[in-house]
Amino acid sequence: LQPSEEITQNQRKVIDTILSINETGKIPSNKSYSTVGVLSDGAGISYGKHQCTDRAGTLDLVCKRYIELNGQQAEPLKQYMNYLASNASTKFGSNTSQYPTWLNSLINLLKSAGSDPLMQQAQDEVFDKNYWLPAVNHCTQIGIKSALGHLVIYDTCIHSGPGRVSSLRQLFPEKSPANGGDEKAWVLAFLNARRNWLAANSNPLVQKTVYRIDAMKAIADSGNWELVLPMTVRNVKIA
Repeated sequence: LQPSEEITQNQRKVIDTILSINETGKIPSNKSYSTVGVLSDGAGISYGKHQCTDRAGTLDLVCKRYIELNGQQAEPLKQYMNYLASNASTKFGSNTSQYPTWLNSLINLLKSAGSDPLMQQAQDEVFDKNYWLPAVNHCTQIGIKSALGHLVIYDTCIHSGPGRVSSLRQLFPEKSPANGGDEKAWVLAFLNARRNWLAANSNPLVQKTVYRIDAMKAIADSGNWELVLPMTVRNVKIA
């Protein structure tokens, strides 16, 4: 786990746990690294603890890193990298009866690789580098210090890409803490802007993800800005 000056290791674990609940409805475990399916929204294969997808390119990065680390399944995985590079799995949905042989083989290979500590390392490294560190950089620039504020920005980076933070900031007038504004007021204004953006999205599946915002607003309403345990998120208790 990459450090942030403002966030303790325990808070980072809580942030990761809440993010997993937002993505999968469950607390992450070692088994989460082996989770694999094909999404019906055109994202293709979704894999691992952080739900990296073929369409987003993060699945490619994870597999590439795993091969670099020379994991147990690195050699057989190499023959599927062209399929990932062309986003071939995005042409299929959740109907397994339509899967070609290569897709079934790749799914089984990824499931098997998930128990390899080197695959777990690859998944964590890729998400740290491509999502957590950009989120921390956004927080530093905005002046966010709270754990909940970090969660809000990280969740945005994971869900919509790090660039979405900048575009959402243009949608509301609240002053950032770095410019003398109030952090809590800014984070709540950001959440409202993001909720409106998701609700108005042309993709009905994206519209449904407003539950992520509602879960984080509920944490803010409870006053738990430092994510102190125990807490309950979307009816899942984190102890």
